[in-house]
Amino acid sequence: MQELLVLLGCLAVLHPPTPAQGKGGFHCSAGISKHICLPDNYSKFELPYTQETNNISVTIDIEEVLKINDKDYSITFSTYFNVEWIERRLYIDPSYANNSNMPQNIPMTLEFVKDLWVPNIFIYNLKTYKVINVLSKLAGLWIDTSGNVMYSHATHITFICPMRFDKFPLDTQRCKFKVGSYSYVISQMFFETKKAGYSDDTKSANRIALDYEIEILPLDEADKVIVFGDLGNFSLSGFEMVLTRYVSTYIITYYLPSGLFVIVSWISFLIPMDVIPGRMALLVTLFLVLVNIFNTVTTNTPKAEGLTAIEAWMLACILFVFGALIEYAAILFKKQKYVSSQHKVNLRIVCKDNFKYEVHEKTMARHAVTMQQLAEEYWRIDKFFLISFPILFFIFNIIYWLAFIL
Repeated sequence: MQELLVLLGCLAVLHPPTPAQGKGGFHCSAGISKHICLPDNYSKFELPYTQETNNISVTIDIEEVLKINDKDYSITFSTYFNVEWIERRLYIDPSYANNSNMPQNIPMTLEFVKDLWVPNIFIYNLKTYKVINVLSKLAGLWIDTSGNVMYSHATHITFICPMRFDKFPLDTQRCKFKVGSYSYVISQMFFETKKAGYSDDTKSANRIALDYEIEILPLDEADKVIVFGDLGNFSLSGFEMVLTRYVSTYIITYYLPSGLFVIVSWISFLIPMDVIPGRMALLVTLFLVLVNIFNTVTTNTPKAEGLTAIEAWMLACILFVFGALIEYAAILFKKQKYVSSQHKVNLRIVCKDNFKYEVHEKTMARHAVTMQQLAEEYWRIDKFFLISFPILFFIFNIIYWLAFIL
């Protein structure tokens, strides 16, 4: 008899009874909670409310925007992604719920999620959703005494934003992060944004990161509902991320140097026409430098359907320097043509006239007067372009900055 009692004691230690079982048709699993139970007929495939709308609250506490990729049009940010809803079918121990000394939010083990109904969350334009792991998955489940459930993940989310770079680097991108149900229409599941923004409220208005000034705004009312034809209307929550590019780096690196090169090219109009090496060297050097900057810009610029704003600027600067080069080439061509024609005339006169030396001297005198007149004419041409090019460049700047900033 004594041996039998010892054996029964050992069995009781090895197989302890379930903490709460058969309590009015409810079942509390061991190791989860002795205060919150699921009914025996509970089904995780059924909505908590079948005749009413299930309200789903979404909280997105953004810790930091980690990456903005202009190549594949994606944004990655670290966040605490929290989803809350009411599960009316839970059994909550009344003695615990009515005890003011007990915490109202009960932390639950994640094993409870396997038997619990959770919303079928769908994130539009989602690329990756990575829950952070340290020693285990950083996720949590809390249930309060009113049946409110909160399921939270510490995660890195990457979503696709359809960016347009026609105005790069003067562009502003508006990216909408939308969360909804994959299959339940708005009458069955309604989504609302409880909070969306930086977890540090003091920095939520403006942050400069990754070449952008980032602002988090709520979704417009029109963006909170999406229509899928015959399937019906679906409710959405989320936020709008406004990305305004930080322009000062590009102005210092590209705009200012290229603009100054254009201004320097106007000095060529002050160089006498006969100083061919100095004038050509200046213009050709500036032209090649601008072409090199343009190649660098096209290599580092995000792809657009047409020219980006900075590519249009660089092409305009190249054309202004090229125009100065063409103007000088036209003057040289006109001068060379005149010298060649005068040389042929002089040869004919010298060969036909018996007094060739006297005639040649008179011809050379007339040629010198004509060359002086030509030099004055060429200076008038240079002076015209010296005035017109700055005016045209000023008009171009007004049109350019108004077109791409406004």
